Amino acid sequence: MNINLHLTGELETFVNELVERGLAANKTEAVRLALTRYYETRQRTGGVQREALEQSTIEAHWNNPSDEKAEIFYKKRYL
Repeated sequence: MNINLHLTGELETFVNELVERGLAANKTEAVRLALTRYYETRQRTGGVQREALEQSTIEAHWNNPSDEKAEIFYKKRYL
């Protein structure tokens, strides 16, 4: 799925910071990461087990690998 998204203000700054800090390879990856974390948090509060969420996050990432930085980040975070 493709989405065109225009961010301004604090959200734009946040996305740029994720890229600058090396937590995401590009702005698209930064938005995907933030959305995934939001989803995980929401699911956790709904009673979904943490292990299942972490596994689904890893699988979602590997279906859309972007570069080595993202790979290293996900391995450190989830494995």
